[in-house]
Amino acid sequence: MRGLTIRKLLLKLTVLALVAVGCSPIATPQVVFITATPGPTQAGPSLPAASSTPVPLTGPRATAAALGALVTLNAPTQAPATNIGIVTQACEVVRENYVRGDFNGVDWEAACQEYIARADEVTSEEQLHDLLDAMIDELDDEHSRFVRPERFAAEFGLPSDQPGTPATGLYLWPAREDQYLYIWQVCALGSARVAGVNRGHIIQAVDGQPVVRGPDGFDPELYRRAMFGDGTSDSVELTIQTGPGVSPWALELPLGPWGGCEGWASGILSESPRIGYLRIPAFDGDAGTEIRSQIESMEQGGALEGLIVDVRHNPGGNSDESIGVFTEGVFGTQGVLRQGRARQIWRIRGPVDWNETTPVVVLTDGSSHSAAEYFAIGMQLSGRATIVGMPTAGNTEGIVGFSLPGGLLIRLAISALELPDGSSIEGTGVQPDVRVPLGMWGLAQSPDVQLESALDLLIDQTGE
Repeated sequence: MRGLTIRKLLLKLTVLALVAVGCSPIATPQVVFITATPGPTQAGPSLPAASSTPVPLTGPRATAAALGALVTLNAPTQAPATNIGIVTQACEVVRENYVRGDFNGVDWEAACQEYIARADEVTSEEQLHDLLDAMIDELDDEHSRFVRPERFAAEFGLPSDQPGTPATGLYLWPAREDQYLYIWQVCALGSARVAGVNRGHIIQAVDGQPVVRGPDGFDPELYRRAMFGDGTSDSVELTIQTGPGVSPWALELPLGPWGGCEGWASGILSESPRIGYLRIPAFDGDAGTEIRSQIESMEQGGALEGLIVDVRHNPGGNSDESIGVFTEGVFGTQGVLRQGRARQIWRIRGPVDWNETTPVVVLTDGSSHSAAEYFAIGMQLSGRATIVGMPTAGNTEGIVGFSLPGGLLIRLAISALELPDGSSIEGTGVQPDVRVPLGMWGLAQSPDVQLESALDLLIDQTGE
């Protein structure tokens, strides 16, 4: 028992080092900390505009950001570029390609007739965009949407030549289970870091407006204002509580240069047993290659006896190659949910790149989206990992872009994952094997309560 207490003390010191490397502009890696890859620094005029700044997003926009590089633009069929023609074609795109044949209970033919008739009364581009927006919203599917032209840059992560946007250097992205607006990360550069704001602090008000969780979560405009202001002032006033029994305090954060936000990170949390930690910020680019590289670095000092893979607050991308580092197999089918339509088998092919025996824990939360959920369910179904934390976002449908005349675009859900037993994780998410809520102050602890639970589980599994 004494050995476990010492290990926990060392873990707390190690995690403090991890946070310092990710957030302090002057910190240097500790010996125990193998790799930290912060995001690029954004300063002054080089910062992207508000419409293209990589703001932490939730739901379908998180998936859109992660899958931007994989978007497929389907060429429009020949149709007159009239308002009626454009709306008619949009109806056809949904009719032929939407993932569900029942259109989520919507009488799609009746809806099409209504919107085609309304198109005849449209007199401006803005009205046409409003009409298309409303028509796709009829599906009541958060993945499917009409993309307004002014939103293209943000939708696909395209560069913008507009002036840069100053910020506070805070990273706020509530998970769906969060009852409090946690500060998930404080970037290395920015006024929030200078003011002493830390991970796990709770924001209670923004510019005097109380932060209240509604039926659908927190108001995105409110927590984005905490990061980027409201566009009319050069500062943001936040009311923050730093711990239990501590009175909230108000501080004014100037908007300015920011950056150095935490990216990939790996390190050794325990030497006996030798347990590693790997944070995957997103499954984009060469994530599988990066995972192999991080593990190789950790094993330079000896083989790992356990590994924690942290995909909390991971927006997704494509995790098939990353799953193949650990396991292989058939984990379900993907495709449209329409009678008589063929589906593809979701198979991860071997050989496994690392091994299939070292115990692994995957940390998840309600902001683990898309490919992060594929990663978690593949590891869970194969028995390769124990899932610890909270249920994932349940945001797993595949979306594709369909272009319309006039340079317009619809992004439409066209495929869904079904597990081998015929069930789905859409809407419900991957259920953890060990459910660990953060509570009010769990994220402020070092290590946070979810990470500590993962470590305890691996120590128990090794029998030491």
